[in-house]
Amino acid sequence: MSTDFLEPGRLWLLVIPVALAVLYVIVLRWRKAATVRFTQVDLLDKVAPSRPRWRRHVVAGVQLLGLTAAVIAIARPVDRDTERTTSEGRILVLFDVSLSMEADDVDPTRFVAAQEAARDFVDQVDPDVEVGLISFSGQVNVDVDPTLDRSAMENGIDNLELAESTAIGDALAAGTRLLVNSADPESDVAPGVMVLLSDGETTVGRLTSDGAEEAAAAGIPVYTIAFGTEDGIITDPVSGDVVPVPVRPADLELVAETTGGQAYVAETGDELADAYADIQSSLGETLGDEIEIVKELTWQWALAAFLLLSLAWGLSLWWLRGMV
Repeated sequence: MSTDFLEPGRLWLLVIPVALAVLYVIVLRWRKAATVRFTQVDLLDKVAPSRPRWRRHVVAGVQLLGLTAAVIAIARPVDRDTERTTSEGRILVLFDVSLSMEADDVDPTRFVAAQEAARDFVDQVDPDVEVGLISFSGQVNVDVDPTLDRSAMENGIDNLELAESTAIGDALAAGTRLLVNSADPESDVAPGVMVLLSDGETTVGRLTSDGAEEAAAAGIPVYTIAFGTEDGIITDPVSGDVVPVPVRPADLELVAETTGGQAYVAETGDELADAYADIQSSLGETLGDEIEIVKELTWQWALAAFLLLSLAWGLSLWWLRGMV
């Protein structure tokens, strides 16, 4: 939030209360010198022993404050803030929890590094933007519906568990339906965006291309991150065999191209964090322009000026009545 003025050129009028303050000081000094020079001080104390002294300075100070507030009101002060509408502010994180994410070609593992990067990404999202979480292996789970509750997202990421197979196409279709159902049906903006992280390609369910086309038809851009290296391996939990699980970015690049998003490849935890950061910086344009909220404060300053000048008038009648 910031404060400025609709008519800043009118602030030059502040020279008036400043000039009056200077003139007041000059007059006080002149009157003091004149009184001492031309009046018998002892006689003055007997004739007018109850001079207002400091009280007249208070009245003058309140009057000057009232004039200053009036000038600020004339310049029309405003508070400016921005907000994003609910239909524009929605991000869905699609997280691959297939067994290949156990590979330790990324320190400490693809899975743990991806969880940490996802938490950091969610923390950086603007607080007025809803975020949801879908995990997918052979099955697709909606772990967290789009929400402003960041603790729910953190818990959802922490509780992810690995399972067999990879269903990218099904995950894209489920994410598309979730965003469309969460959006305002009368809104003409995209219902949100999806950020898809995976290290492989579809092995079960719908084709990746089918899911991408469904997202594109709904106007939902998908940002993809292919995470891992060509050297990834895991140990088969049943046979005990060592199984190569190299990263497969081709399907993810197709998704980004089809939906109008952008594709990234990350081979380390730092590169993954950089990819998320770059996505975050791009989401402002994707989610639509922020709406500027302008709140004019003129009446508040005008009221302050009225009250201060009224106070000064009342004090002058009470304290300075002996001078009238």
